[in-house]
Amino acid sequence: MAIDTREELINALHVASEIEHSLLVQYLYAGLSIKRGLDEGLSTNQQRLLRDWQARIYQIAREEMGHLGIVCNLLAAIGAAPKFGRRFLPSPTGYFPFPFDLIPFSDEALYRFLVFELPRGFPPPPPLGADLSGVAGPLVVPEPLEYEYVGELYAQIAEGFQAIPEPDLFLGPQAAQSENNWSDPSLDIRPVAGRNGALAAISNVIEDGEGTPQNSERSHYAGFVAIRQRYFEEGRFDGARRVPRNPATRPSPDGAPVNLIVNTRSRELVELFNASYAIMLLMLQHYFSIAPRTNGEKTLRSGLQQASQRIMSVALRPLAEEATRAPLGDPADPKRAGPSFEIYSDVSLSPYPEARLPILLERLDGLVAGCLELGREQPRIAAIGETLAILRGDLADSGRVA
Repeated sequence: MAIDTREELINALHVASEIEHSLLVQYLYAGLSIKRGLDEGLSTNQQRLLRDWQARIYQIAREEMGHLGIVCNLLAAIGAAPKFGRRFLPSPTGYFPFPFDLIPFSDEALYRFLVFELPRGFPPPPPLGADLSGVAGPLVVPEPLEYEYVGELYAQIAEGFQAIPEPDLFLGPQAAQSENNWSDPSLDIRPVAGRNGALAAISNVIEDGEGTPQNSERSHYAGFVAIRQRYFEEGRFDGARRVPRNPATRPSPDGAPVNLIVNTRSRELVELFNASYAIMLLMLQHYFSIAPRTNGEKTLRSGLQQASQRIMSVALRPLAEEATRAPLGDPADPKRAGPSFEIYSDVSLSPYPEARLPILLERLDGLVAGCLELGREQPRIAAIGETLAILRGDLADSGRVA
């Protein structure tokens, strides 16, 4: 169906937001599940390979975060709010031949990631568990595929930006968009100025994932092909910790099958991870809601940008790593918990600007207190709480002049 109204374009961009967000957390879960130490049964060569693969998967996940930022810029350009919510996982998608799931690193995970990033016109990747001997790389085969949805979605979004008259479409203030000034160059968030800027940003998202016939070596698809091929050559050794498919701290609201974390301390730990995740999303929602007109608003927006990046490294990642070592149930059972990436309620920003930062700081206070409490038994969690308290103070300072 052609997109030729603002409402249809906003709806399509919201779908794109959910897809990019869902891909991002699936990549992160697989990367976080990877074993790291020789004490986990790895050889020195396997340890080196897994660290390289984990770094590449994390880079791809960061680039997906950049894609989500580009979609937010596209929404801001046409006067719409960003969308950081997504459906509960596991979730049927209608876009691919399987649902979105949190799956530990494995051939199944790599196969799915290749399907997610499959370039238009390429054949499906060799199936799960296939013999990859002699597979030199993907070949372009002009046959129709059943799951080109993401590429088709972005193509329809591009058509929408071309169909709606430019003077009518671009209503949003340029200042509300994110500039490409994040400390991580992998994010590469392109600002959007007019129709040509929108089309260039959309092309950037597609090229990052699929690559182009002229230069596909750095694409997500090429990265996953290389990892899967080498993983096969190394005998598909056990490279993941014993984390489950789709861990959860509570039953799925729609009855989807999940693996409940029943160990009390592990559940508390994963709830702290989910609280950090929700706060990061709220920070980003707040950041994209500000089109600064004063120096104070610029300072607050900069503070939100820095805090959203810092919370990833000082809280989300270490809490997730601890979760991959925490027991799922009985501590004597080798099954581990894992970060569940649950969103307990909608990512909702207050409609009253003066209430937004106090609410965010309250949630940070609760997270700090939770980390310090659990940290009585786990010193690393206490250290996370102490670092978050510093982050909270810096963010509060950035809002005092707004």
